[in-house]
Amino acid sequence: MSNFLLVGFGATVGAFLRNELTLQQSKIKLDFPVVTLFINIFGALLLGIFTAQIHNGAILLLLGTGFCGGFTTYGTFNMELSQLWFQHRLGRCFLYFVLTYVFGILGFVVGIHI
Repeated sequence: MSNFLLVGFGATVGAFLRNELTLQQSKIKLDFPVVTLFINIFGALLLGIFTAQIHNGAILLLLGTGFCGGFTTYGTFNMELSQLWFQHRLGRCFLYFVLTYVFGILGFVVGIHI
C-alpha cells in the first residue's frame, strides 16, 4: 500500500473518531473546551506510544502520521483559543493554552516511556 493511502486511511479514521467525540462537547456542561483538550492530550500520548513501540515505517505512517494527525486538532484548538480571547475570557484562554501544550508534551513523553 502506498504511503499516501496509509496516511489517508489513518487520518480518515482519526478524524471520524475526533468528530464523534467532539459531538459530546454539547453534553458537557462546562464552559471550557474539555473535549478538544482531551483529544489533543490523548493523541499526544498515543503518538508517543506509537513512536516508541512501532518500528515498521508503514505502520507508523498509518497510526502516527495518519491516525494521530487526523485525530488531534490544531485548527479547532486555535479557533477555541481565539474565541476565548475575543470574548475577553483571558484567564480561561491562558489556562487552555498552557494545559494543551504542557499536558500534550507530557502525554507524548509518558507515551514514549510506557
